[in-house]
Amino acid sequence: MNSMNRQEPSKRLDLQGIRGLAILAVLGFHFFPGAFPNGYLGVDQFFVLSGFLMCMLLKRAENEPAFTLIGNFYYKRLKRILPLYLLVILVGMICLYTFFPDISIETNQKSATRALFFVSNRPSSLQDDYFSMLSMAIDIFTHTWSLSVEVQFYILVPFMFLIVTRLPARFHIASFAIIGITSLLHFNFSPAPIAFNSVFARVWQFIIGMLVYLKGCSMLKRDYTILSDKEEDCKFSKELAKSHSYFNNVQASSYSSLAVLIILTFLPFTLSSSIIRPLVTIGTGCLMLTSEGNPILSNKILSYIGDISYSLYLIHWPIYAYWKLTCKGDSILLICALISSIVLAIFTFETFEKWYLKISNSSLIILVTLLFVSNGGLIKKNQISNEIYMYQRNITSLDDITSNMTVDDAIRLNYQWNVDDGPNLFVSYCVYESDTGPFGWCNHTGLSPSGKYKIAVFGNSWAANHGEMIHQECGHKAKIIIQGSANACDPLYFSPDSVPCRKNFTDFEERVRLEKPDFAFMLTRYLAIGELRPPNVTTLEQDSVYQVMKQQILKLSENVKYKIYIMNAFPRIDQPSVEMIAKWLKNGTSPEEVDKRLFNSKDAVIEQQSYELTRERYAQLEKDCGGKCILVDYKPTFFNPQSGFYRMFDDRGFSYYTSGLHLTPHGVELVRPIWRNICDSL
Repeated sequence: MNSMNRQEPSKRLDLQGIRGLAILAVLGFHFFPGAFPNGYLGVDQFFVLSGFLMCMLLKRAENEPAFTLIGNFYYKRLKRILPLYLLVILVGMICLYTFFPDISIETNQKSATRALFFVSNRPSSLQDDYFSMLSMAIDIFTHTWSLSVEVQFYILVPFMFLIVTRLPARFHIASFAIIGITSLLHFNFSPAPIAFNSVFARVWQFIIGMLVYLKGCSMLKRDYTILSDKEEDCKFSKELAKSHSYFNNVQASSYSSLAVLIILTFLPFTLSSSIIRPLVTIGTGCLMLTSEGNPILSNKILSYIGDISYSLYLIHWPIYAYWKLTCKGDSILLICALISSIVLAIFTFETFEKWYLKISNSSLIILVTLLFVSNGGLIKKNQISNEIYMYQRNITSLDDITSNMTVDDAIRLNYQWNVDDGPNLFVSYCVYESDTGPFGWCNHTGLSPSGKYKIAVFGNSWAANHGEMIHQECGHKAKIIIQGSANACDPLYFSPDSVPCRKNFTDFEERVRLEKPDFAFMLTRYLAIGELRPPNVTTLEQDSVYQVMKQQILKLSENVKYKIYIMNAFPRIDQPSVEMIAKWLKNGTSPEEVDKRLFNSKDAVIEQQSYELTRERYAQLEKDCGGKCILVDYKPTFFNPQSGFYRMFDDRGFSYYTSGLHLTPHGVELVRPIWRNICDSL
């Protein structure tokens, strides 16, 4: 009588114990990768457990209409996952802006967007490596790739289930097995990043969990019950289970499977993932078949760790990333980070997680909506701040062109831009240190009070040519913008007979050394650095011009904290022809013919050689700069593949180039998006 009245556990504690071991393996791998190099396999175990649970949910609803089955499945799964997931992203973004190094912000704004839409498992290129990202730990949402895989499988599995269960019952297990084998083949024969991240290459792991449910549970006719949303797990009917001698013979198998899995995942030396991953995945399925009642897995501590595993998985990685980025390898603080992760996970589980699983449907929808919108606003915080800044300063485009203007307006404005070419080099809110403006050095005023960075903009007259636009685009990020320009002088090389440029060459290096900016923008239309090589010089190692450039950029980069953005070579054009652009178009000259005329000077062949050599030097300079230099190339914006020339005007004849060989206000507007992206990414 007492045994009949004894309350049954509300869930299978052994499955929670497996979850507990899986999250411990993941923690070991992330916090102590040298000691637990195979701990990443804990995520593979989570996939098997998820497959088991999903099959249980779908199987119990298989007699419902298809629409009801799919809707209820999505609701139950998203209710379990979304609130805590969105809260962690939200808190992560707040901490990112408050505590993390500024250099990590851009990366995490992008990764948070991917996490928000569950596409973190889609690398931007085949060269992206998950384990390298873990070692750098600059991305606090790296670990959300596994949740992306799960949610993407949630989208697939109800339809897969409906299709398979429409077949005769005797084909169900075989059909799922075929799907799993196909996925496993895709996993084995795909490039490593695809095999690791693709949901289709991971289906076989979920399928193993589903097969465990179908084979192990249905075969034994066990009585499964879906519990409350607090714990959507299943339990066996002990009275029914005890009637099967099977359960008297599985203890040895259960202990053996458990021992093997613990050894494989916690070994202190690396095993081949191509071998160990299938072993652990299949082994986890075998353990689930035999583990009910296993006292090791069912003990209260391990099963409670399984209870908090979702919170712990989401919370631990941002804390570890903060330690990695700021604590310089301090082992004591690493232990503190681990303990903090566990304590915070317990608190989150006992408060927020238990609470939101009990609230009404309408309250849940409101909660998820608020969290999602708040995340979107935080992720785009910099862009929103920039728009407000631009609006408050009443910043508009520099060229004053409207959509109803004609070629006659182009003739008028092109002329005016040529006339105003010199005055337009002055930056109205830059305080010049001497009366040589627009050349020399000046300090920008009117910057955003929330700006963080010191930015140096320097070069020849093109630095002044871009000055106002860069102020507008970077003003919300900069606490200081210092601008230096030298008329017709390159910052990286000077002709031996040019005394002024020799002086400016030294001045650029000395000023950057004095200012020590966070970022530097080097803007110059190539001049002396386009000097042709002697006939007997064929390599950059022999190229005296390049060697001077290299020495100078290394001196500059030593005193720039983060990055130097270098404008790539931009071609010279025939100056007198610039004034004729709109007039030629009005008279019926084809745009392609105008392209040719602009580059058809008497020295066109030499100019082309100089241009190509300069780009070659810059390309090598970027490689030799120690990772600090980034080329900013206008060629994709201006080059016209139809004519094979740069297109220096738009279809109405508005010129991008002045007769003084600077960008017109219209040309500056054309390149503005390039610098907006750069400034937003600082």
